[in-house]
Amino acid sequence: MECLYKTTTKYTLEEYKKFNNAILMKRHTLLLLLAGLVFILLGGIILRSEFLIIFAIIYPFFFIIIKNSSVKKVFNSNKLTQNVDVTFEFYEDHFEENHEAGQAKIPYEKLHEIIETKTNFYLMIAKNQGYMLAKENMPEGLEEFIRTKSKV
Repeated sequence: MECLYKTTTKYTLEEYKKFNNAILMKRHTLLLLLAGLVFILLGGIILRSEFLIIFAIIYPFFFIIIKNSSVKKVFNSNKLTQNVDVTFEFYEDHFEENHEAGQAKIPYEKLHEIIETKTNFYLMIAKNQGYMLAKENMPEGLEEFIRTKSKV
């Protein structure tokens, strides 16, 4: 079978942060957090509780610090994919992922979902696990090809 498209993505900490943020947005985690904070802030105002008001104001900063620390810890724990160039080859019925530590062949129908952001595609093989593809390196036609596969 002939390869239709080929692209490469460098798996960096920044790419992994984008991946994590895309999953959080897809799962509406940030919206739920915001709704909870508004509820706590309103409760603090109604109850005249300075503690609740201050908590609602500073918690987002702690959330960001903890989230970024957690993402960095997970990224650093996997030496196989740190700052490695990953090549993807797309065929009509599957894609192949290749890098210095191994390779995988994934049929499109086995994908859990495909998440698209402004800068990336994430080919998800599970709820929180997937392949990161930077759009900036994609040849012409690949973006549309991936979008058609998300409807499979």
